[in-house]
Amino acid sequence: MLMLVGDHRMQMRRDRRRSSCHVRQIAMYVSHVVLQISLTDIGQVFGRDRTTVSHACNVVEDRRDDVAFDDFVAAVERVITAVFGAGGGSDHA
Repeated sequence: MLMLVGDHRMQMRRDRRRSSCHVRQIAMYVSHVVLQISLTDIGQVFGRDRTTVSHACNVVEDRRDDVAFDDFVAAVERVITAVFGAGGGSDHA
């Protein structure tokens, strides 16, 4: 029984890490696509390399084939555009 509890906790931690990774990827994607911030600048803010940001953008783009995921990302894009405007990142150097 203890082993099952330990396995369950490890699974919960893994799921939490995966979830935060997906959120970070979406944030990177929206920062680049909507706000038009460079991959290098996004990488610096997130403590990642620009190639990691590029990979995140590709992952999100690939996942947009899923209608529910696409609807979610589109909603995030609308909120970011409403708050910052399209291309908002290029005005704040």
